[in-house]
Amino acid sequence: MAKPRKQKNEEQKADNSEAVVKHQKLCLSIDLEKRRIYGYTELEVVVPENGIVGLHADNLMIESVMVDGGPARFEIFPHYQQMDSDDRWCSVSSANSAADAAGSVYVSCLERELVPNLLIMCSSEVVKPVPKQPEQTGQENGTQISSESKQVTVVTESTYVSINMLCWVQNVKLIHIDFWVEKIETGIHIEKDVMHTNNQIRRARCWFPCMDDSSQRCCFDLEFTVANNLVAASTGTLMYQVLSNDDPPRKTYVYRISVPVAAQWISLAVAPFEIFPDRHNNLITHICLLANSSKLQNTVGFLHSAYSHYEHYLSTKFPFGSYTQVFIDPEMAVSSLSLGASMSIFSSQILFDEKIIDQTIDTRIKLAYGLARQWFGVYITAEAANDEWLLDGLAWFLTDSFIKQFLGNNEARYRRYK
Repeated sequence: MAKPRKQKNEEQKADNSEAVVKHQKLCLSIDLEKRRIYGYTELEVVVPENGIVGLHADNLMIESVMVDGGPARFEIFPHYQQMDSDDRWCSVSSANSAADAAGSVYVSCLERELVPNLLIMCSSEVVKPVPKQPEQTGQENGTQISSESKQVTVVTESTYVSINMLCWVQNVKLIHIDFWVEKIETGIHIEKDVMHTNNQIRRARCWFPCMDDSSQRCCFDLEFTVANNLVAASTGTLMYQVLSNDDPPRKTYVYRISVPVAAQWISLAVAPFEIFPDRHNNLITHICLLANSSKLQNTVGFLHSAYSHYEHYLSTKFPFGSYTQVFIDPEMAVSSLSLGASMSIFSSQILFDEKIIDQTIDTRIKLAYGLARQWFGVYITAEAANDEWLLDGLAWFLTDSFIKQFLGNNEARYRRYK
């Protein structure tokens, strides 16, 4: 059963021990031929009182860090250091005890992943403007009298609280990090002229420095520079494209996501894609490789119906403004569905041509479920990992309503009890 959200008391509200990301910009240059990914990221961060900002960065080479335009000291250490676990294995005497020991090691690894491994030293000085107090000539029963205006002002406890809140200013710093991906082995995958990311838990840190925590949500500006013959599809709304004067020319795709999301929901796919805007809804885009273009056009024609049905059923607009489906070869796909904010990456194995009938319903349900997860799973997230089942259930409930509406009650019952 999902646990109710705990109410924060006053002490918790006043806690300023952790940094908070207000906005992040990510600029990457991608060279698939040389398997190189490099660039920089800029984060607007509320610095905690101790002046240290902790980020996650695995398999990354950090070249330099600047804070508000000046060089800053930083330390980075790997998460996957060898851990002495001999004591845990000494007690192994049976299959059950071996499973317990292995589980203990696995949980310890997960706990270590939660700890930031890129520590940046920032100044913690905060300028707190204090309003000038008028000269007072007398005070009686909580009443202050100005000697110049002779006006009487009643000062209550709430007035003092408001003044204190106005005096407090967040210590926001701009952190600039130059980096490149040292090992392309997890979180991001390259095969020939195709590259894509996946949303496996805590893997965004493997291709850009971030606060890889589901509780840290912010808006993103994204820029990806690729070869002229490639397309970079990513999270958010495509703002514009820029063609460089380099030889050979390169193209930069600029995206923006104005809805705060966690870093794990930033997705990217780069390949010589073909782009097909939806014929019925200009907010939906379908992308695939050239070899699958005919199958894609035959497969996705229904999606605008699911999109409209979900908005009507929930009485709310799609949370991210636009939606993009990307289909890659099954040999490249890590899973059948990889979610990102406003974007889903599917295996092209679910596409079918006009001669195929048996696969139609299964594919439509999978695509409709991927769309439903944008509401329940990406936009609405679980406070704890133990509550993820609830969002998955709500997404399937929404998908079930689509099945009833467009495929009939019998099909819905069959799928439910299959």
